[in-house]
Amino acid sequence: MIDSNKYRNEILLLLIFIVVNVTMYLFSIDAAPLAVGADAGQYLRPARSMVDFGEFTMNPSGWTPEMGESRPFTFGTPLYSILLAIPYYFFGQGEIFYATVIVIQCSLLYLIGYISRFFLQFFNSSRTMLIHILVIFNPNSLTTAHLIQSETLFTLFVVITLLYIFKYIKYGSKNNLIIMGISVGLLALTRPAGLYFVYMIPVILIVVQVFRLLQNRGIKEKGITFTSLVSFFIPVLVAFLIMSPWYIRNYVNNSQIFLATGSGYYLKDNYINLVHRGGASLTSQEINEIFNREQLKYFKKNGIGVECLNNGRDPNCDKHVFRAVLTAIFNEPIETHIKALVNSWGILYFSGGASNFRNYVGLKGNSLIVDFQQEKYQGFDSIIRLIKRMDVGYLLIFIVFTSFAVITRFIGIIGFYRNIKNTDTIIYLIAIVGVLIIFTAMYLYLGQSRFRVPLEPILMLLTVLAFNKKSINTQTKKITKKITKKITKKNNHPI
Repeated sequence: MIDSNKYRNEILLLLIFIVVNVTMYLFSIDAAPLAVGADAGQYLRPARSMVDFGEFTMNPSGWTPEMGESRPFTFGTPLYSILLAIPYYFFGQGEIFYATVIVIQCSLLYLIGYISRFFLQFFNSSRTMLIHILVIFNPNSLTTAHLIQSETLFTLFVVITLLYIFKYIKYGSKNNLIIMGISVGLLALTRPAGLYFVYMIPVILIVVQVFRLLQNRGIKEKGITFTSLVSFFIPVLVAFLIMSPWYIRNYVNNSQIFLATGSGYYLKDNYINLVHRGGASLTSQEINEIFNREQLKYFKKNGIGVECLNNGRDPNCDKHVFRAVLTAIFNEPIETHIKALVNSWGILYFSGGASNFRNYVGLKGNSLIVDFQQEKYQGFDSIIRLIKRMDVGYLLIFIVFTSFAVITRFIGIIGFYRNIKNTDTIIYLIAIVGVLIIFTAMYLYLGQSRFRVPLEPILMLLTVLAFNKKSINTQTKKITKKITKKITKKNNHPI
């Protein structure tokens, strides 16, 4: 009977998930995945180019001049475009294509929820259905799965990588390190930001091992040997083997070794948001114009061609733009950095992502967000002003989405607190904190709900852990038993 109920619940969950997604699709605007998806063209154009012309470019020579100058695709990585190329090859770009993309990405989201269940075994929790529900019906993740955005695929590899970090912590084995490397390599091929995760995996593993040694003081335990230290870099080696074809392709086309050329452009967006959210009485457009003038001075001073002003993503310009922006960032006062970071990270973790859903179903209010992003930023007053401008439909969606984010964050804090006192689970929390720090630092001043999507399964895990029953500290028992044994042996030793 128990097994029968279990399978019935699993089938019911799947059916509800299908009904919810079909309903969302039926009420969506025409071509919603492309129209609403942020940077959708950046991923779809290379996919179409690969299928139609056999070139991985943004605007192949066979397209009309209105599409822009033909140039190789270098400011991103290829995996998500390859995924899009599969349905495009069979169906072209039409409603069937968009529906297929949604089916693929919703299937990935359901898989992410299922994989997330395996995290609970490391925390002695059996609430597998709860975490699956929270992951797949998370408003932010669910809406994103309906758009041409790389976040859903990116999330899959984040979850797999973290799972195998957990497995390595508990069981060791080089196989876990190899799978970890494959997953994080595919992560970087999905979005260039994944490269930061590649570099940080050895750091996370070393910190975890050092903590384990400190935790086991008083017990005979091997320290960090040279062999174990080297093994922590196996995921990095495997990841670069996975990424190597893309590096080689870029070198052949540009005579330079790089993964992507979007770092300067990305950092420029960070700088604009730094100044905007840091309290400047300027619009984003005004900040951009001021920076362009300063950038021109920097280029002339350092003998850099002015053509890089409008070609920041060009392989020959990316590093120059990056250095110019970095100089501008360092010149901003510390107070500006603090204000911008608090604001950015607050939005990253507590915004609901309601605007994507609103646009997806065609409700009014898109101009509100555009105005909010462009006008002079005045902190909490700007947010209140935005809310007052919303119509009833958008306001209700905003309340539901934001409430979900805020409530689960606070419950997640409780889950973190309850488990940090447990010597069995704290070591996994250290790995989780490491991943959260990587992504929080990565987004710097650009915090928004979209960038939180890869972190949602981790945040939902912390939420579920708040409902975890108080588990027995087997590690504490182990240490106590060994120390007691030593004391007993000493006391029983004949004089």
